[in-house]
Amino acid sequence: MSDPDDTDILGLRAFEDLKNTVQKSNKAYSDVAGKLPALAKQLEALDAKSTEAAQRVEDAAQAVTSYIKTDRRTLLISCGFGAIALVFCAGFLGDIKGSRTGYAQGFAEGQQEAKHRAALAEWAVSSPSGHLAYEMDRVGQIQAFGMCRIEGYKVRTDQKGTWCVSTSGNGLEWPLARP
Repeated sequence: MSDPDDTDILGLRAFEDLKNTVQKSNKAYSDVAGKLPALAKQLEALDAKSTEAAQRVEDAAQAVTSYIKTDRRTLLISCGFGAIALVFCAGFLGDIKGSRTGYAQGFAEGQQEAKHRAALAEWAVSSPSGHLAYEMDRVGQIQAFGMCRIEGYKVRTDQKGTWCVSTSGNGLEWPLARP
């Protein structure tokens, strides 16, 4: 039996690196997904406390306003402080609500990326096309095929796109992906 050449070793090493990356990605996704329920409960508790505090501020402002009906100067000062308190509470509640929305959006995007990577890894490992692509890459043909650098073929561009076509006109032709 002959020793594997450098291309075999590099190809296997690259495939092993891909497998390790997929495993790390899956572990990181599982770790993050496990922490989400606790974070959601914390956010709900903060939301409830903020709502309760805002209600107490509103009740206090109403009590103060009804108590000081006769003194205009005192009424203006009280209303000013009440308005400042209400603006502060509204800003605080808006910040919490915005943070929850941003967190949910970031989580959804991370989840989509993890699913995409998992699907790509599954294709590379389990499909005939994935195995063929691995073998073509192992012998150095993927780049030549994808960039139309094969003897007897040339690049042609038309309104439908960019194609790799036979110079004789009788061979296969295929669309080229944009880099």
